[in-house]
Amino acid sequence: MIDLSQQPCEVCDHAGSEPLWTTTWPEHRYPGRFTMRRCASCGLLFNSPRLDDEQLGALYGRNYYFFNRSEAKELGRIVSMYQRTVALVADRVTEKRSLDIGTGRGYLPAVMKRLGWDAHGVEISPDVAQHARRRFGVDVFTGTIEQYVASSLKQTFPLVTAIDVIEHVPSPRSFVGAIAQLVAPGGRVIVDTPNGAARNIESKRLEWGGFNPFHIYLFSVENLSRLLERSGLTIERAFSYHNTPQSRSMSDTIRGGLKRVGLAGPAARAFFVLKGMRVSPNGSTDVHVERAAQQIRSTPSWDKTDDASAPLAHDRAGDNIVVIARRA
Repeated sequence: MIDLSQQPCEVCDHAGSEPLWTTTWPEHRYPGRFTMRRCASCGLLFNSPRLDDEQLGALYGRNYYFFNRSEAKELGRIVSMYQRTVALVADRVTEKRSLDIGTGRGYLPAVMKRLGWDAHGVEISPDVAQHARRRFGVDVFTGTIEQYVASSLKQTFPLVTAIDVIEHVPSPRSFVGAIAQLVAPGGRVIVDTPNGAARNIESKRLEWGGFNPFHIYLFSVENLSRLLERSGLTIERAFSYHNTPQSRSMSDTIRGGLKRVGLAGPAARAFFVLKGMRVSPNGSTDVHVERAAQQIRSTPSWDKTDDASAPLAHDRAGDNIVVIARRA
């Protein structure tokens, strides 16, 4: 375990922080207690002590929740993902070349290829990267973004996306610095991540979806923008989505109760076994990719949806945020 409580903040270099809450994650076999802290200067939320690099790698095994979702469901998810990110800048990207960081099984690049993009990826997991290559024909570099920058394969791209990934990395500052080296002049970076300043944290508390053992850092629009600007990028747009206020649900209460009586671990392990038995291609891959591409062509971008004007939108206090930055 690595103690970050007295280390300079990844965003602002301030060394002071306060603990917010401590919990355990037996359902994910997380070793020890998990404490979320908040930087006293910029408000960045971070887990300390965090797992070391070897422990982090072990955490992303069979029970990692994104690896237990069906292909059809994940390709369907790409529609809303694309509409709140790529769709907002696509008409300003004249050369349709892109790099997706933390590309996972390759779903986003696969759909972007169908839409006419020359889409590439970077993925740290060898098995998952190989899946993207074999199943979707996506050009994927296996390793971290920092390793890609240091490799002889390094290119620059008019569009770089990092969706649901910066919250997982051990050093967001190094991560963003590497991204800045990969954006072509005039190109854009899109970062999509859970919102550390979400209003629903107040009502959902530990059951809020952004709190889980896989997330080391949780950003607000303000401190994420500041981090991107430190690497020479200019913020063009920032907003929150999932902008509906929520109260604690019955499922939240049940999960909390299972954890308190020590049954969260066994219940979750049984759930993951069942999910693993059910995960399958769910029919023709090409059909699902084409369906996602057609839905993107026929549905409006996120800023034309009701969520863009929902109650939490004005204060950028929804559950997730998107920050779009440009390289001069």
